Amino acid sequence: MSPNKVEKMKRALMRSNTHLLLTAVMLFQFLAMLLIAFQKGGVNLQALCFAVALPLVTWLVTTLMGRAWPVDRAILILVMLLCSVGLISLSDIAKADVTPRTQAIYALAGIAAMFAGAAFIRSWKNWKRYTPFLMVLCLMVLASPYLPVIGIYKNGARNWIGLGGFSVQPSEFMKPVLILCLASGFSQRPRFVRCIPTIAFAAACCGILLAEKDLGAVLLYFLTTVAMYYVATSNAFISLAGLGMGAAAAVLAYRALPYVQGRIQIWKNPWSDPENLGYQLVHALIAIGSGGLFGMGLGLGMPRNIPLYHSDFIFAAITEEFGLIFAVGLLAVYVLIIMRGLIVAFNARTSFHSLTAFGLVIMLGLQAMLIAGGNTKLLPLTGVTLPLVCYGGSSLVSTFFSMGLLLGLSSMNAEDEARDIETLELREEMNA
Repeated sequence: MSPNKVEKMKRALMRSNTHLLLTAVMLFQFLAMLLIAFQKGGVNLQALCFAVALPLVTWLVTTLMGRAWPVDRAILILVMLLCSVGLISLSDIAKADVTPRTQAIYALAGIAAMFAGAAFIRSWKNWKRYTPFLMVLCLMVLASPYLPVIGIYKNGARNWIGLGGFSVQPSEFMKPVLILCLASGFSQRPRFVRCIPTIAFAAACCGILLAEKDLGAVLLYFLTTVAMYYVATSNAFISLAGLGMGAAAAVLAYRALPYVQGRIQIWKNPWSDPENLGYQLVHALIAIGSGGLFGMGLGLGMPRNIPLYHSDFIFAAITEEFGLIFAVGLLAVYVLIIMRGLIVAFNARTSFHSLTAFGLVIMLGLQAMLIAGGNTKLLPLTGVTLPLVCYGGSSLVSTFFSMGLLLGLSSMNAEDEARDIETLELREEMNA
C-alpha cells in the first residue's frame, strides 16, 4: 500500500473518531439537560431550551471552526464538553444570583473569544516587536485593582475591578498574555542572561498578585514560568533554583501574612475551626463523601450547602451529584486536552509557537490540579477556578481565548504538514 493511501486512511479514521466523540458529547448534553427539565414534576422550560441549544451550538462551533481552519477537532469538542458540564451543573443548582442564563451568555462570549484567539495567533507575525508593549500592558492591567475608582476587594483579595456594572478579574485575562510574553522571551534564547528580562517581568507579575493576596494566580504564574523556562533551556539547575526560591518565598509569606497561615492551618485540619475558617472545606469534603462512586444524581444532592459551590468548590458540587467516577473522568478530559496540546507543541515549526502551546496546556493543567487538590484537601485552598466549568465570565472567556490560541497553532501545524506532503508528492512525481 502506498504512503499516500495510508495517510488518507489515517485521516479518515481520525475524522470518524471525532464524529463519534462529537455524537457522544451532544448526546450527553441533551440527556442531562432533559433530565433537569423534568426532574421536579413540572417542566423547566429554560433547561428544555438548553437541551436543544447545547448540542446545536456544539455542532455549529465544531463545524464552523473546522471549515475555517484545520484545527484539532478533538481539543475543540472536549473544550465544549467541559463548558457544557458547567452549564448542566449550574442549571441544576442555580439560585437567584447564579443563573445558567448568565453563564450561557458568558459562554457565547467565550466562543467568540476562541475564534478571535485562533485568528490572532495565525495572523500575529511580528511577535518580537510587540512583546515589550504586551509586558507593560500586562503589568498595568494586573495592578489596576489598586486604582481607587474601579478596584474591588472581594473574597479576601483585592484582585477585581468594576467596569460598567460588571466585575472583572484582570489576572484571568492576563494569563494568555503572560504565556505569549514568556514564549517570546524564552524562544531561541537558551542562555540564562538573555532570559533575565523575561524572568524579571514574570517576577513583577507575581509580586503584584501577591500584594493583591491572589495566591492561586501567584502559583499559576510562577509554576508556568518555571516550566516554560525549563522546556526552553533544559537548564535543570536554574529551574530547580527557581523552585527553591519560590519555596523560600512561600515560607516567608507564611510567616509574614496571617491569611496564608490561616489557609495552611485549615488545610492541615479543617475540623479545628469547622464553623469559621474551615467551614468551606468541611462542607466540600462532606459533599464529596456523600456522592460516593456514582453520585446522588442530578437534583438529589445538597451542593448549595457548600459555600462558593458555583466557583471555588464546583468540583465538590459536581462530585456529590455525579459521583467520584465522573469526577475522575472530568479530570481525564483535562489530561486528554493536555496530551493533544503537547502534540501541538511538538509539531510546531517555531520555538515561539511550541512554547506558546506548551504554556497554554501547562497552565490549564496546573489550574485544574490546584482546584481539584484544594477541594479534596490534597492541596491548600488557593481560590482558583476550574477552567471552563466554574461560574463567571473572566475565567471562562480567558480560557476560551487560550484554547483558541491552541487551536490556531494546531491549524498552522496541519497546514505545514499538508505542504510537506504536497512537496513530497511533487518530488516523487519528478523522480518518477
